[in-house]
Amino acid sequence: MSHEVKETRAFARPAAAVLAITGEVVGQLGGKRPRKDPGIEGQVQADFNKEVGGRSFANRVQLVVRVVSDGPDRCTASVEAYPVDPLGNRLRFGVLGEPARVVTSAFWARLEARLTPTAA
Repeated sequence: MSHEVKETRAFARPAAAVLAITGEVVGQLGGKRPRKDPGIEGQVQADFNKEVGGRSFANRVQLVVRVVSDGPDRCTASVEAYPVDPLGNRLRFGVLGEPARVVTSAFWARLEARLTPTAA
């Protein structure tokens, strides 16, 4: 059983706007910048210490979000999430439940809510 989650979704928004909102959403959910963050342009990395948006789980999770422009008003966001140990190394065993799925589900729900226009 793989404990990693890899997903991609397309948005009808400019990549820069989606990337900015992604950073805000990750912060709102409780993600912290990891010690090993390479600072790559078009990417947001965050560590979740056994909690996301007030929901607890058993393992730490690292989330990597990459946003790529597909045109002037289109982009693709790719998410990779996996459980990590306290030093930030990927866990291959000893993972309880599906913590990466919990984090990615919370992230997508919050991001899509922010990107959906509200009716006036």
